Amino acid sequence: MIKIASLFLIVMTTSLLPCTFAQTNNGASSPQPSPDQFRQWLQNKGAQNTDVATPVPVSSVPDLTNLPPPPRRLHRSPRRPLTFEQGQQAMLNSAPPTSQPPSPDSIAAFNAMLQQVVQLRQQIDVSQRAAAVPANIPPKPVSTTLMINLAPGTTPPAIRLAQGYVSSLVFVDSTGSPWPIASFDIGNPKAVNMQWDGKSNILLIQAVSPYSDGNMVVKLIGLPTPITLELVAGQRVVDYRVDIHVSGIGPNTKELPIGTTLPNNPNELLLGVLDGVAPAGSRPLTVRGADAEAWLLGEKIYLRTRLTVLSPGWMSTMASPDGMHAYELPKTSSVLVSRYGEPVELKLEGF
Repeated sequence: MIKIASLFLIVMTTSLLPCTFAQTNNGASSPQPSPDQFRQWLQNKGAQNTDVATPVPVSSVPDLTNLPPPPRRLHRSPRRPLTFEQGQQAMLNSAPPTSQPPSPDSIAAFNAMLQQVVQLRQQIDVSQRAAAVPANIPPKPVSTTLMINLAPGTTPPAIRLAQGYVSSLVFVDSTGSPWPIASFDIGNPKAVNMQWDGKSNILLIQAVSPYSDGNMVVKLIGLPTPITLELVAGQRVVDYRVDIHVSGIGPNTKELPIGTTLPNNPNELLLGVLDGVAPAGSRPLTVRGADAEAWLLGEKIYLRTRLTVLSPGWMSTMASPDGMHAYELPKTSSVLVSRYGEPVELKLEGF
């Protein structure tokens, strides 16, 4: 700062120097200095001003010892949320005070408005309920069992569908073991929605439109003949689950006991027994010893149970994917079954 001030004085002096040399004290003009004299004069003035520092008066330096301390920052703790009662009281306190009670007209108008709100809500509820109620009676849900006959000239079975209901198709072999699906194809893809995980024996199918029909073809692993099913929507009955039994032994079949005979053709009696339907013209029998059902038809007994029959030798059998078995037995009053690996005797009464 001192050097800058000295240079400033030099510049000011040089600006006034011509006037100093040009005039004298009595106003008479004197001869102008030569360039060498002027340069010598600048050097002398610069050396003097550079070496001499202008002292700074002490009074101009501010006193920093008596300054007040900086303001102290307050650390506020986080505000806790208000409880329900505190929030309600805060709302009441913020409301404008009522100096006089409401007039009868305002009370009547308020009650009328409340009644209109209630009526509006009731109308909305009625309209929503009317929109949700179907135009027809909802279909009856059933679970059925189908026996597929792959012989030429047979009519393919029908699967009853309904819009808004998912039907599961479970493919099993004659022993009730799962038969995996290889592929499938739908005749009318826009009419139904099909879901499959790509490896199991279960297909999930749902009708997209309320009324439609078509068919589908399913190929099972190891079965050379494809299975054709009819798809019909808009019926009074909807198939929630259909256990489709295919004649033959699938790839997941366990070892069969010696002398086993499986139905190669559709056996409607065994299918009905497997679903818990008594054969037409049969007589129900009382079974003691385990959970089972039995019917007598002529000289044959039809037994429905989850246990494995050991004796007597049964003539035909069918099984569902959930472990239920249907047996066709000769007329007898005692049946030996296996329950958790232990033999149990069933007593049949009511002949």
